Amino acid sequence: MDNQDINILLAKHFSGETKPEEEAVLMNWIKDNPDEYISLKIFFAESQQLDSPQLFDTNHAWERIAPHLSSTKGTVFQLYKKYIYATAVAAVFILISTFTFLYANAEITVQTANGQVKSIELSDGSLVTLNDNSSITYKRFLWNNRTVSLKGEAFFEVEHDKSRPFSVNTGTLLVKVLGTSFVVKTTEKEKSVAVVTGKVNVTANPIQQTVILEKNQAVHYASNKLIKSDTADKNLLSWKTKSLSFENTPLQKAFEDIENCYHIKIQVEGKISDSCTVTANFKNESIKEIFEEFRLLFGLSYTQKGNTISVKNISCEK
Repeated sequence: MDNQDINILLAKHFSGETKPEEEAVLMNWIKDNPDEYISLKIFFAESQQLDSPQLFDTNHAWERIAPHLSSTKGTVFQLYKKYIYATAVAAVFILISTFTFLYANAEITVQTANGQVKSIELSDGSLVTLNDNSSITYKRFLWNNRTVSLKGEAFFEVEHDKSRPFSVNTGTLLVKVLGTSFVVKTTEKEKSVAVVTGKVNVTANPIQQTVILEKNQAVHYASNKLIKSDTADKNLLSWKTKSLSFENTPLQKAFEDIENCYHIKIQVEGKISDSCTVTANFKNESIKEIFEEFRLLFGLSYTQKGNTISVKNISCEK
């Protein structure tokens, strides 16, 4: 058996990878070369005690062992050094691969508190703006599908990627897109999707009803079915833009939009007449400024305590 074959067997032997028949052949070589085998075994054992393959000085180890070996057997050690180096490189590769796998598959959750709005840029460049009391959970999009789980309300601006559709899962609704912007809301009171740009596919579970929405279209999930509408809500993103626009808007609807925009609760004493409508525009005004305007329009009175505004004495006479 030539030196190359012995080199391979030695490398496999010290790694515990030899077959019984290979081990038998190697035992015959060890009988003829006991000193060389012992030196190799000591060298291998010392190198295995190190945590990092880059910490031991292979040249120093070789210089320490070389004087005890015949020059005709140097090839064995040179090839064994190469095997140790290759093994170290493979170990580092496995370590990096394992870390990358765990990094890519770790779940990330981002949530907002009451009254807080937060923007998140995902690894594919898509932007998510979370409304208050909301959360998203996702994995990094290194090789995973672009899937996000949502609780609450969020506005998505999705980067186009034809090979990897973007999905938002709320449990009840599944929204799939390629690249577009849209709002998903999933609360106890409302489950809806509204498209600002592009096109989305919405599926309701468990009924498996599907609708396709385009720009300025929306769908609401109610009574165990999807209800599509073609009317766009001007205040859809008021909680993000802090802009409100009312045009002959029922006062009750205006109060709901203000609640969503400013993250407050409006309590009205008595019933609001259907004849109460409001036409006005607000941009970054304070709650006080808005209700002072309403006080002039409807003669109402209001008080604020914390995040709750109490309203009474609404007059809607035309």
